[in-house]
Amino acid sequence: MSAWKLETTIGAAELPRLLRQLAQALETGAGEAGGLLSGFPASPGEVAFAVERQGADYALTLTARRGEDGMASGSPSGERSSGRMQDRMASGRMARETDAAERAREKYRQLKKLMQANYKLLRRAAEEGRMPEPEALESFLALCAGMAETAQPLLPAHGAEASELARAGKAFVEDAQDLRRAAAARNPRAMTEVFARLERRKTACHAQFR
Repeated sequence: MSAWKLETTIGAAELPRLLRQLAQALETGAGEAGGLLSGFPASPGEVAFAVERQGADYALTLTARRGEDGMASGSPSGERSSGRMQDRMASGRMARETDAAERAREKYRQLKKLMQANYKLLRRAAEEGRMPEPEALESFLALCAGMAETAQPLLPAHGAEASELARAGKAFVEDAQDLRRAAAARNPRAMTEVFARLERRKTACHAQFR
């Protein structure tokens, strides 16, 4: 790898401008075409920078080693470098996508567990002839609505199956809303009937989509 080097004396007023140019060249990776930084390599592999005060001016030494990405793309070594970079980028992208997918799956699992726990509490209360705790009911309804609007990350559906799954989720949420009306009427029997409908929907949904 060849090295680019600058050794010069620069005035105090010009140093900030040069530093900004250097920062821009490093941030953009495009190199620098003019001024003191003329020929500065694009995406250098290593940069060494030293400044020493000399009276009213500064002695500046700047070295930049050209990275592998700076090799000619048409050369075999440049092509290998490009291939390695693409492989690393692809691997990094796949790793990020895998991490994001796993986080989505774990979030979905936790929401599902919470919804199932609330469901059991509500159903037990109805079976025992009691009114459910308002917090448990509203939590269950909110989780139902949220999960119905969220893409299922565990066993994703596609095409017509996805549309059917969305309709099934919407129907479940609409039935679940009847729990609020039954609770407002303080009618445990009506709640039991709603749970019977929800159980039938769950059974049909699991049979179709699992």
